[in-house]
Amino acid sequence: MNKLIRNGLMLSLGLLVAVSAGAKDIQIATNNTAYAPEEVQKLASTAVKMGVKQPLNMNLAAGSLTVSGSSSTSCVIKVGTANTPQIAGISCK
Repeated sequence: MNKLIRNGLMLSLGLLVAVSAGAKDIQIATNNTAYAPEEVQKLASTAVKMGVKQPLNMNLAAGSLTVSGSSSTSCVIKVGTANTPQIAGISCK
């Protein structure tokens, strides 16, 4: 039983370290959205996973958020016009 508890604690500690290491804020150079910082980081994370390199430039116009960065890749995320983003599609080139 003690071995099971010890292994469970070690697994939990390992997961905690892995999650905290991956929770680094993404660098954003410009942002004209009125979204909460948490929402901006989620959108930025999505763009980075699609190939946009940091620091990011985020430009919201007519319900579409264009995310570009230091690479040639940019993403257009359809977020609508609400106070919080409602992702309806992503296109990256």
